[in-house]
Amino acid sequence: MRKVLGSTMLMVLLSIAARAVGREYSPRVVSPHHADAYSMKTFAQHPRWRDLQGDRLAWAVYRYLADTRTGVFHMNEVLEGNDVLSEYQTVRDPVKIINVYGYAYCAILGPVMAGVCQDMGLGKARTLSLPDWSHVASETFYDGAWHYLDLDVRAVFRRSDGTLASLDDARHDAMLWTGRGPLFFPNDSLQRTREIYGRTPVHHYHGFNQSGHTMDFVLRQGEALTRWWTPQGGRWHHAEVYHRLAWMRKLIEQPPRGPAPNHRDFTVHNYANGRFAYRPNLTDRSTDFLDGAYESKNVQPAAEGLTLIEPGKGCAVFEVRTPYIIVPTVGELETTDDDREASVVEIDGDGLSLAVSLDNGLTWSELGGDPGRESIDLTRLVSGRYGYLLKISLRGQPGTAVVRSLAITTWVQVAPASLPSLRQGTNRMQYRRGDHYGLDTRVVEIASEASGPEGLMKYLVEPPKDYDPSRKTGRIRGPVVVRVQAPPGAKIAWLLASGSFNTHQREAAGNTRNAIALAVDRPEDFQEVYRAAVPTDTDHWHYNAYREIRLKEPAERVYVRYLGDPALNNFRVYAHCLDDGRRSDHPVRITHVWREDDRRREKTVDLDVPASYEIVADGEPTDESMEIAVPSQAR
Repeated sequence: MRKVLGSTMLMVLLSIAARAVGREYSPRVVSPHHADAYSMKTFAQHPRWRDLQGDRLAWAVYRYLADTRTGVFHMNEVLEGNDVLSEYQTVRDPVKIINVYGYAYCAILGPVMAGVCQDMGLGKARTLSLPDWSHVASETFYDGAWHYLDLDVRAVFRRSDGTLASLDDARHDAMLWTGRGPLFFPNDSLQRTREIYGRTPVHHYHGFNQSGHTMDFVLRQGEALTRWWTPQGGRWHHAEVYHRLAWMRKLIEQPPRGPAPNHRDFTVHNYANGRFAYRPNLTDRSTDFLDGAYESKNVQPAAEGLTLIEPGKGCAVFEVRTPYIIVPTVGELETTDDDREASVVEIDGDGLSLAVSLDNGLTWSELGGDPGRESIDLTRLVSGRYGYLLKISLRGQPGTAVVRSLAITTWVQVAPASLPSLRQGTNRMQYRRGDHYGLDTRVVEIASEASGPEGLMKYLVEPPKDYDPSRKTGRIRGPVVVRVQAPPGAKIAWLLASGSFNTHQREAAGNTRNAIALAVDRPEDFQEVYRAAVPTDTDHWHYNAYREIRLKEPAERVYVRYLGDPALNNFRVYAHCLDDGRRSDHPVRITHVWREDDRRREKTVDLDVPASYEIVADGEPTDESMEIAVPSQAR
């Protein structure tokens, strides 16, 4: 009898879910003052420059990224992951730097500027290394010539007619060094800089930027994302490098504690924070569970909460996935041992155990103790990540083994310059959702750390024939195939496959034969999507190559074959997956909070579909926070 009742209840809930499930895919608000930096494709469509070309486009984008309110600023290194070589830890993805951090230093800002220009379609680009000044910049090629763009020191060589010059032009034309301003070496001696530029060797790095990160996430029923324009309680990505240099330590320890610009005149911002708060109703009076669970087996909502359908074992998996890096409240700079509250799980139940996966469910870490009525701090596992899976396992009898309540609070780091700020007057805001193809997709990220087999082999169809992690610049030689699996109930619609490759240099660059190929459903009949064509002026052993591929038909799995010739050192795949995409009759709720003439002001709008809305600021506003929420649905 219990089996019949369980099946009937499940059918009822599925019927309700078809009408009322309310996920929001990549929800975002765009203000008229900010580009939509979901990806470089959406960034390219900003009204300020979408109809421009050549010099006018390059100048408009450069001004935006060097602006004190919308731009990036100089600080220091930005590192992620645990690879033993910093070359593979350094973040050079434009979407990450613009949205997550908002700061870097020249060895990142140079390739990021190159990546912006290349990925938004301005032209091919390269990174310039100037060893006599220990400086890195970028050049972009369009209209038959190279053009110098330098975010780090705020410099372009702009002629009186508005055209932009190359570094080589500047080395030979004194007129390009006249004038001064906030966008032309504002903090450097022009005479000294010109002398250095005239004598220094110039090294060219091709493909030094990264690509693939997008601002994808899913808001579920009972979930809210709040983002602030200022730091919230000393929470930031705690990189070990930040306490090693005296000037860096001094910069971070000054209030507000955390990353800050070392050129205060370059920006009005520091870092900022966001918070994901997920509070689903797990009873049978709500559709929150069916809306929000990543996967489940032998469990269902009941009057008291989530419980077993049949006696024995069951589980429910919930995903935490954020486009912003998960960060803790930072303790002492010298250690991460006292960092806390990066992501906290609060659970009330009986007969349950918890586990966490950091690799899309391939491996799990069991959480010890009795989590029945506890607050579990996952900082040790998830700080510095972009997501994880939480598995709640139940054991026992229906109604006895139960999860009465669940709350997950996750703190992230946010670049405030990327947020949709207000200005005095009428601000016409736009609520958007979906990826740059207009699809409701969720992203699965696969990222190797091939400095050890444990960070590599689990993603592969079979071990590579020639792999040696001690060869730090040439780890994998020959082919290797990566398996990419969609989440349960979803299919891959498009993906970006990226590889960190070794290359021959200068005249030998033509001997580089690295490649990427793709197969759907089975690891056979691969179609090549990338073949190396490294320019003969390249001066560096490492480069990144990537290709975005939209499948003809969505597929449950794809296979990416990398060919390392001379070598592959790491890979990264972002798979964008379609699931049922059901919509709720209930609106998403957006709340803006700002200050105006020392008064706190607030506006909340409820929207059923993507649409525009207006916020009027009578005085000059100071943005405080913005929240996007999907209310819990309960009968």
